[in-house]
Amino acid sequence: MKTNTRAELLAGLAIFILTCSIFILSHNRQIADSKYSMLVSESLLHHGSFALDRYGFEDFGKQNSNGWGGIYQLELAGGHVYYFLPPGSSILSVPWVAVMNAFGISASTAGGAYNLRGERIIQASLAAILMAAFACLVFFTSRLLLPLGWSVLIAFSVALGTQVLSTASRGLWSDTWGILLVGFVVYLLLAHECGRRRLRPMLLATLLAWSYFVRPTNSLAVVAVTAYILLFCRPMFMRYIVVGMAWLVAFIAYSWVHFGHALPSYFLASRLDFHLFWIALAGNLVSPSRGLLIFVPVIVFVIYLLVRYARELPSRRLVVFSLAIIVAHLIVVSGYAHWWAGHCFGPRFTAGLVPWFALLGILAIKARLAWREQHEPQRRSLRWNAEIACGALLLVISVGINARGAMNGATAVWNQQPFNVDEHPERVWDWRHPQFLATRRD
Repeated sequence: MKTNTRAELLAGLAIFILTCSIFILSHNRQIADSKYSMLVSESLLHHGSFALDRYGFEDFGKQNSNGWGGIYQLELAGGHVYYFLPPGSSILSVPWVAVMNAFGISASTAGGAYNLRGERIIQASLAAILMAAFACLVFFTSRLLLPLGWSVLIAFSVALGTQVLSTASRGLWSDTWGILLVGFVVYLLLAHECGRRRLRPMLLATLLAWSYFVRPTNSLAVVAVTAYILLFCRPMFMRYIVVGMAWLVAFIAYSWVHFGHALPSYFLASRLDFHLFWIALAGNLVSPSRGLLIFVPVIVFVIYLLVRYARELPSRRLVVFSLAIIVAHLIVVSGYAHWWAGHCFGPRFTAGLVPWFALLGILAIKARLAWREQHEPQRRSLRWNAEIACGALLLVISVGINARGAMNGATAVWNQQPFNVDEHPERVWDWRHPQFLATRRD
């Protein structure tokens, strides 16, 4: 694939500016699991501590099943108050928090009280930047195989037609940093497969380790990529595994010092029980208010292309590994009793799969173009026109649905009205009132 560096850089810059602007201007914000995460960043920045004891929380009482004093984002361990969810996002966000603090924006007040407004501003700005960077990364990944125009289209499709717009850019969910980190992993793997760049095993191990530190379900990608390195890049395996193990030892040491056991509670596999597995799996795929294929129907088109043009697929082993990660991820997230993911928009638990679906989309489009060059070089056939029309229709629907999640406040209110979805999860199956069609009258 011939490249024009200047044109690519200008296109990448335009993608970043446009997507970042869209993410910032989309006014729906989701500060739920990520609440207090920027307070942890400030504690690390100013006090070098993960504990939040010094901040002004009301003393609600002892630890219970709903977290510390009923705040599920916090827990009590060793007499100290900690953020319950993964620490990776808080650590990686320290530089941006320092910038925002320098401009007077903070997650705490001068008196040490928690400042939700400041946290919201920090998260909204950082999430927009991270997801705009991911859109650029998808563009440059596409350029490894595809022409400029197709690469631009795929970048905007992924940014606006998936959970990137409706979830990951709405606040600093753990998947926000995770999507970017895994996106870099995908780029490195495809560049290696294409012979464009040598694989850097130590960088790859670091990216994967931190993807796990921000979101434990990314351990599935760690396992898959480790198998890939062992099978196809064995000379690099020792460097890869040594760096990966070093990061793991550091994480275990962190957990042992602060919590007294090898892994933080959030990372324990015991949180899975699978007693609602088949209902959860169906819900994660096709329920009207949490189904991945309902909220991102363009995935159906990608699957069609993968099957129809399987013989022309480049990097087939990456296709196999991507599909394995996707299937394993769906199995794991369907093992949670709380599989509908609480107060969110659509299929939040599968947001971390966006980089792998983006990779499959790139490979599928490349296969279709290769088939066309071989069988239809001189004309646009009826099949080509029909496929383009169907793909465009599904993409428009995907963008429209996810845009409602980012911009229409009624979709957020849907989680609480007419009944709290956590108390009545059966609502996610109601086709009469799906979340993406919520109105103020709901």
